[in-house]
Amino acid sequence: MSRRERRLLRRQGKKYRPDETLETKPGQAAVTHHEHKESHKKRKVNKFLYLYEHYYKRSMWFTVILLVLSIIIIGVNIAVTGELIPRGVTLKGGVTITVPYEYTVDIDELQDALRSEFQQSSIHVRSMKQAGRSLGFIVDASDVDGDVLLDQIRAEVGAIDDFSIETMGSSLGQAFFKQTLLAILIAFVLMSFVVFIAFKTFIPSFAVILSAVSDILMTVAVIDLLRIRVETAGIAALLMLIGYSVDTDVLMTTRVLKRDEGTVFDRIMGAMKTGLTMTFTSIAAILVSLIFTQSETLRQIMLILLIGLIFDILNTWIQNAGILRMYMEYRSKKRASATLADYNDPVNGPVKDSAVDADFEEQ
Repeated sequence: MSRRERRLLRRQGKKYRPDETLETKPGQAAVTHHEHKESHKKRKVNKFLYLYEHYYKRSMWFTVILLVLSIIIIGVNIAVTGELIPRGVTLKGGVTITVPYEYTVDIDELQDALRSEFQQSSIHVRSMKQAGRSLGFIVDASDVDGDVLLDQIRAEVGAIDDFSIETMGSSLGQAFFKQTLLAILIAFVLMSFVVFIAFKTFIPSFAVILSAVSDILMTVAVIDLLRIRVETAGIAALLMLIGYSVDTDVLMTTRVLKRDEGTVFDRIMGAMKTGLTMTFTSIAAILVSLIFTQSETLRQIMLILLIGLIFDILNTWIQNAGILRMYMEYRSKKRASATLADYNDPVNGPVKDSAVDADFEEQ
């Protein structure tokens, strides 16, 4: 009951009762105020689904903007540093000294001291932590002798009894980097080939590939912004990310194109329940590994996967889903026009194609 109707009741000296039935149109069943309120609550709960269903084209602009910004960030990083991503010792060459240390060390102060002593070298110091507790530090350096660097570290922090030194030649590091980039390129080519074979249509296959490319580019952009020095393990994480991305995209595309039940939106929502369950399960496992692992290699893999999976949620269920819905709407309109033209054919008369009719009714 509206406010105006309640005001009229008060003027007439009548009292409004919540269980009073609301006025309905002829032929409709009477609805109590309580039932009307409950249905209004349900509509409020599903407001997100309403926006997701009816404003998907506008939401796609968000992923487009993210993709453009990522390309700009990567381009600026290449122009400034000459590198696609910040490379660690295993991809660039140099010395890595790992020092388990029970005392607290000021990482920034140690890094500044080493850089001032070896001004021609590229030096990066990072801490080893487990559950927020410091376990030591790692020094990555290029163009410097490992023993000389170790002596300088001892001069800064004191006596060091336990340590490990790993040396990687610059030519070997460059070769590793080129091979890993080639591996990513081959993985994309093979993945694209399999996707096109599976769906046999250009637009859905292109949407799957675009989602995977967007995941990689956005993740690389964040790596550039955070200045994460990527080792060979980080490249392996990017390869794993391709698999994670294609997995959910293929799941949704298969549900939409090759199943008949419900509308296109219903099929997308069904795939979303399964896909998000898979993604959030992976994110939970990654967070546990980030908190409890002591290995810097594992931490880098998990961090890159976490960044990529967050972007994969946006690119799969906003970007890819939006492209699929636009494609299905276009195909439905095209078949509807063809069917209408057949029925209005003045020469041959109405021509009924059961296969086309069934497919049109499905959409």
